[in-house]
Amino acid sequence: MSIHKKWSNYTIKNASSEPDSYGVYEIGDIETGAILFIGEGHIRSGLLAHTPDGGRKKHISIIGTSIVGLYGYRFELSNTKEKAKQRQKELLNEFKKTYGSAPRFNQRQEKSSTPIFI
Repeated sequence: MSIHKKWSNYTIKNASSEPDSYGVYEIGDIETGAILFIGEGHIRSGLLAHTPDGGRKKHISIIGTSIVGLYGYRFELSNTKEKAKQRQKELLNEFKKTYGSAPRFNQRQEKSSTPIFI
């Protein structure tokens, strides 16, 4: 099952206000519900790490654009890093089972050791 929470607009302000506790997060298209990335780790740090400037600007650059409000995120908190990693693995396996492959930016991450900017 994907994370069953309402999407939050993916803005620096919103991402910066999230807890920096362990958990899993999804980044996706709010309008279609398409999940583009499933991540794990510290929520706030993880969300901000997907911006080309590390969250210093006031907008999020997604797929080469600076559109704000079309993309979103949602997350679940976990008690430990290990539980977050396990939950990410479950979400990725479920996604692959349903759609035949990992979300677009997880595929890129699997092929590269450099950070993926969404």
